[in-house]
Amino acid sequence: MADRSGYIGRAPGDSSVIIARQTFEPTGVQTNFTFASGYDPGYLDLYLNGIRLIEGSDYNATDGSVVGLTSEAQNGDVVEAIAYKAFNVAAVSGSTGAFTVGTNLVVNQTTTLTGDTTAANINSSGIVTATTGDFTNISVGDVNSTGVVTATSFSGDGSNLTGVSGFGTALSNTAGALLNNIFKTPFAQTVAAGTSIRVDSDATSGGTAFTRLGQIHVAVGATFHVGSGTTLTMDVLRIFHKN
Repeated sequence: MADRSGYIGRAPGDSSVIIARQTFEPTGVQTNFTFASGYDPGYLDLYLNGIRLIEGSDYNATDGSVVGLTSEAQNGDVVEAIAYKAFNVAAVSGSTGAFTVGTNLVVNQTTTLTGDTTAANINSSGIVTATTGDFTNISVGDVNSTGVVTATSFSGDGSNLTGVSGFGTALSNTAGALLNNIFKTPFAQTVAAGTSIRVDSDATSGGTAFTRLGQIHVAVGATFHVGSGTTLTMDVLRIFHKN
Protein backbone atom coordinates (compact mmCIF):
# COMPACT_ATOMS: atom_id res chain seq x y z
CA MET A 1 0.00 0.00 0.00
CA ALA A 2 1.02 3.57 -0.50
CA ASP A 3 2.48 5.53 2.36
CA ARG A 4 -0.38 6.77 4.54
CA SER A 5 1.69 9.74 5.80
CA GLY A 6 0.32 9.37 9.32
CA TYR A 7 -3.35 8.99 8.31
CA ILE A 8 -5.41 6.09 9.64
CA GLY A 9 -8.28 7.10 7.39
CA ARG A 10 -8.18 8.45 3.85
CA ALA A 11 -5.48 11.00 3.22
CA PRO A 12 -6.60 14.29 1.65
CA GLY A 13 -5.01 13.30 -1.66
CA ASP A 14 -6.72 9.91 -1.92
CA SER A 15 -8.98 9.13 -4.83
CA SER A 16 -12.69 8.98 -3.97
CA VAL A 17 -13.07 5.65 -5.80
CA ILE A 18 -12.43 2.25 -4.23
CA ILE A 19 -12.49 0.20 -7.47
CA ALA A 20 -11.34 1.96 -10.66
CA ARG A 21 -11.82 0.60 -14.17
CA GLN A 22 -10.44 1.78 -17.47
CA THR A 23 -10.86 0.29 -20.93
CA PHE A 24 -8.35 0.73 -23.74
CA GLU A 25 -9.02 0.05 -27.46
CA PRO A 26 -5.70 0.34 -29.31
CA THR A 27 -5.84 1.36 -32.97
CA GLY A 28 -2.51 -0.25 -33.72
CA VAL A 29 0.27 -2.21 -32.04
CA GLN A 30 0.57 -1.07 -28.41
CA THR A 31 2.18 -2.47 -25.25
CA ASN A 32 2.02 0.32 -22.66
CA PHE A 33 -1.19 1.78 -21.25
CA THR A 34 -1.44 4.63 -18.77
CA PHE A 35 -4.06 4.08 -16.06
CA ALA A 36 -5.58 7.50 -15.39
CA SER A 37 -6.71 6.78 -11.81
CA GLY A 38 -3.40 5.26 -10.79
CA TYR A 39 -3.06 1.95 -8.93
CA ASP A 40 -1.27 0.29 -6.03
CA PRO A 41 1.19 -2.35 -7.34
CA GLY A 42 -0.19 -5.80 -6.60
CA TYR A 43 -3.80 -4.53 -6.56
CA LEU A 44 -4.56 -4.44 -10.27
CA ASP A 45 -6.15 -6.99 -12.62
CA LEU A 46 -5.73 -6.79 -16.41
CA TYR A 47 -7.95 -8.40 -19.03
CA LEU A 48 -7.32 -8.82 -22.78
CA ASN A 49 -10.49 -9.48 -24.77
CA GLY A 50 -12.18 -10.70 -21.58
CA ILE A 51 -9.36 -13.06 -20.56
CA ARG A 52 -7.61 -12.30 -17.30
CA LEU A 53 -3.84 -11.95 -17.72
CA ILE A 54 -1.17 -13.09 -15.29
CA GLU A 55 0.94 -10.39 -13.67
CA GLY A 56 4.65 -10.86 -14.18
CA SER A 57 4.05 -13.23 -17.09
CA ASP A 58 1.58 -11.43 -19.37
CA TYR A 59 2.01 -7.91 -18.04
CA ASN A 60 3.90 -5.75 -15.57
CA ALA A 61 2.40 -3.10 -13.29
CA THR A 62 4.99 -1.68 -10.93
CA ASP A 63 5.04 2.12 -11.03
CA GLY A 64 1.44 2.93 -10.09
CA SER A 65 0.67 4.52 -13.47
CA VAL A 66 1.72 2.53 -16.55
CA VAL A 67 0.71 -1.04 -17.32
CA GLY A 68 2.96 -2.83 -19.78
CA LEU A 69 2.02 -5.92 -21.81
CA THR A 70 4.73 -8.45 -22.58
CA SER A 71 3.08 -9.14 -25.95
CA GLU A 72 1.63 -6.35 -28.07
CA ALA A 73 -2.08 -5.63 -28.22
CA GLN A 74 -3.39 -5.26 -31.76
CA ASN A 75 -5.97 -3.10 -33.50
CA GLY A 76 -9.41 -4.37 -32.44
CA ASP A 77 -8.27 -5.74 -29.07
CA VAL A 78 -9.92 -4.58 -25.85
CA VAL A 79 -7.73 -4.13 -22.78
CA GLU A 80 -9.50 -3.60 -19.46
CA ALA A 81 -7.67 -2.62 -16.25
CA ILE A 82 -9.31 -2.88 -12.83
CA ALA A 83 -7.55 -1.31 -9.84
CA TYR A 84 -8.53 -2.04 -6.26
CA LYS A 85 -7.89 1.02 -4.15
CA ALA A 86 -6.88 0.81 -0.51
CA PHE A 87 -9.86 0.72 1.82
CA ASN A 88 -9.17 3.50 4.30
CA VAL A 89 -11.51 4.31 7.15
CA ALA A 90 -11.85 8.06 7.58
CA ALA A 91 -12.33 7.75 11.35
CA VAL A 92 -12.96 4.99 13.87
CA SER A 93 -15.60 6.32 16.25
CA GLY A 94 -16.77 3.01 17.68
CA SER A 95 -16.92 -0.72 17.24
CA THR A 96 -19.52 -3.23 18.39
CA GLY A 97 -16.96 -6.03 18.25
CA ALA A 98 -13.29 -6.58 18.96
CA PHE A 99 -10.79 -4.14 17.50
CA THR A 100 -7.40 -5.73 16.92
CA VAL A 101 -4.13 -4.12 15.88
CA GLY A 102 -1.66 -6.68 14.58
CA THR A 103 1.56 -4.80 15.30
CA ASN A 104 2.06 -1.43 16.99
CA LEU A 105 -0.55 1.21 17.78
CA VAL A 106 0.98 4.65 18.24
CA VAL A 107 -1.16 7.39 19.79
CA ASN A 108 0.25 10.90 19.85
CA GLN A 109 -2.54 12.46 21.87
CA THR A 110 -4.83 11.53 24.76
CA THR A 111 -6.45 8.08 24.80
CA THR A 112 -9.43 7.42 27.05
CA LEU A 113 -10.56 3.85 27.71
CA THR A 114 -13.82 3.30 29.58
CA GLY A 115 -14.09 -0.49 29.57
CA ASP A 116 -11.91 -3.36 30.71
CA THR A 117 -8.58 -3.00 28.97
CA THR A 118 -5.93 -5.67 28.60
CA ALA A 119 -2.49 -4.94 27.19
CA ALA A 120 0.70 -6.97 26.99
CA ASN A 121 2.89 -3.90 27.47
CA ILE A 122 2.51 -0.17 27.96
CA ASN A 123 5.61 1.79 27.01
CA SER A 124 5.56 5.47 27.90
CA SER A 125 8.15 8.22 27.82
CA GLY A 126 5.78 10.64 29.52
CA ILE A 127 2.92 10.34 32.00
CA VAL A 128 0.52 7.41 32.31
CA THR A 129 -2.54 8.40 34.34
CA ALA A 130 -5.26 5.96 35.35
CA THR A 131 -8.34 7.31 37.09
CA THR A 132 -11.78 5.86 37.66
CA GLY A 133 -13.08 8.21 34.99
CA ASP A 134 -10.73 6.86 32.34
CA PHE A 135 -10.22 3.22 33.28
CA THR A 136 -12.67 0.73 34.73
CA ASN A 137 -9.93 -1.86 34.83
CA ILE A 138 -6.57 -2.11 33.13
CA SER A 139 -4.50 -5.27 33.12
CA VAL A 140 -0.98 -5.16 31.73
CA GLY A 141 2.00 -7.44 31.59
CA ASP A 142 4.53 -4.64 31.95
CA VAL A 143 4.45 -0.87 32.31
CA ASN A 144 7.74 0.68 31.25
CA SER A 145 7.76 4.40 31.92
CA THR A 146 10.53 6.96 32.15
CA GLY A 147 8.00 9.45 33.51
CA VAL A 148 5.31 9.25 36.17
CA VAL A 149 2.66 6.57 36.66
CA THR A 150 -0.25 7.71 38.82
CA ALA A 151 -3.54 6.10 39.78
CA THR A 152 -6.30 6.64 42.29
CA SER A 153 -5.25 3.30 43.82
CA PHE A 154 -2.79 0.46 43.31
CA SER A 155 -3.55 -3.13 44.26
CA GLY A 156 -1.51 -6.33 44.45
CA ASP A 157 1.16 -7.69 46.75
CA GLY A 158 3.93 -5.51 45.32
CA SER A 159 6.41 -8.35 45.78
CA ASN A 160 8.30 -7.44 42.60
CA LEU A 161 8.58 -3.72 43.32
CA THR A 162 12.10 -2.39 43.78
CA GLY A 163 13.36 0.75 45.43
CA VAL A 164 10.38 0.88 47.79
CA SER A 165 11.02 1.09 51.53
CA GLY A 166 8.25 0.34 53.99
CA PHE A 167 7.55 -0.99 57.47
CA GLY A 168 8.87 -4.47 56.65
CA THR A 169 8.20 -7.56 54.56
CA ALA A 170 4.91 -9.35 55.20
CA LEU A 171 5.19 -13.09 55.86
CA SER A 172 2.31 -13.67 53.44
CA ASN A 173 1.11 -11.95 50.28
CA THR A 174 -2.48 -13.05 50.85
CA ALA A 175 -4.59 -10.04 51.76
CA GLY A 176 -6.54 -10.56 54.97
CA ALA A 177 -4.41 -13.47 56.15
CA LEU A 178 -2.85 -13.23 59.61
CA LEU A 179 0.67 -13.59 58.23
CA ASN A 180 -0.03 -10.68 55.88
CA ASN A 181 -0.05 -8.54 59.03
CA ILE A 182 3.13 -10.00 60.54
CA PHE A 183 6.39 -8.56 59.26
CA LYS A 184 10.11 -9.20 59.21
CA THR A 185 13.08 -6.98 58.49
CA PRO A 186 16.83 -7.72 58.23
CA PHE A 187 18.86 -7.41 61.43
CA ALA A 188 22.18 -6.54 59.79
CA GLN A 189 23.74 -5.55 56.50
CA THR A 190 27.38 -5.53 55.41
CA VAL A 191 29.30 -2.82 53.62
CA ALA A 192 31.28 -4.95 51.17
CA ALA A 193 35.06 -4.75 50.80
CA GLY A 194 36.11 -2.00 48.41
CA THR A 195 32.88 -0.11 48.99
CA SER A 196 32.64 3.38 50.48
CA ILE A 197 29.36 4.57 51.99
CA ARG A 198 28.71 8.06 53.37
CA VAL A 199 25.54 9.08 55.23
CA ASP A 200 24.61 12.77 55.10
CA SER A 201 21.31 14.24 56.24
CA ASP A 202 20.33 17.92 55.95
CA ALA A 203 18.90 20.79 57.98
CA THR A 204 15.37 20.13 56.69
CA SER A 205 15.54 16.68 58.29
CA GLY A 206 17.07 18.01 61.48
CA GLY A 207 20.41 16.46 60.60
CA THR A 208 18.92 13.04 61.37
CA ALA A 209 19.08 9.79 59.39
CA PHE A 210 17.76 6.43 60.57
CA THR A 211 17.60 2.78 59.66
CA ARG A 212 15.59 -0.27 60.67
CA LEU A 213 18.83 -2.29 60.81
CA GLY A 214 20.14 -3.41 64.17
CA GLN A 215 23.76 -3.58 62.98
CA ILE A 216 25.89 -2.46 60.06
CA HIS A 217 29.00 -4.56 59.46
CA VAL A 218 31.93 -2.89 57.72
CA ALA A 219 34.11 -5.39 55.90
CA VAL A 220 37.91 -5.14 55.72
CA GLY A 221 38.78 -2.65 52.98
CA ALA A 222 35.40 -0.91 53.20
CA THR A 223 34.59 2.49 54.67
CA PHE A 224 31.41 3.77 56.32
CA HIS A 225 31.16 7.46 57.24
CA VAL A 226 28.48 9.44 59.05
CA GLY A 227 28.84 13.02 57.88
CA SER A 228 29.51 15.97 60.15
CA GLY A 229 26.27 17.30 61.60
CA THR A 230 24.40 14.07 60.90
CA THR A 231 23.07 11.76 63.59
CA LEU A 232 22.38 8.18 62.49
CA THR A 233 19.86 6.29 64.60
CA MET A 234 20.03 2.49 64.42
CA ASP A 235 17.10 0.14 64.98
CA VAL A 236 14.61 2.97 64.66
CA LEU A 237 11.70 0.54 65.16
CA ARG A 238 13.32 -0.69 68.40
CA ILE A 239 12.60 -4.29 67.46
CA PHE A 240 16.18 -5.44 68.07
CA HIS A 241 16.59 -3.47 71.29
CA LYS A 242 17.25 -5.92 74.13
CA ASN A 243 16.53 -3.66 77.10
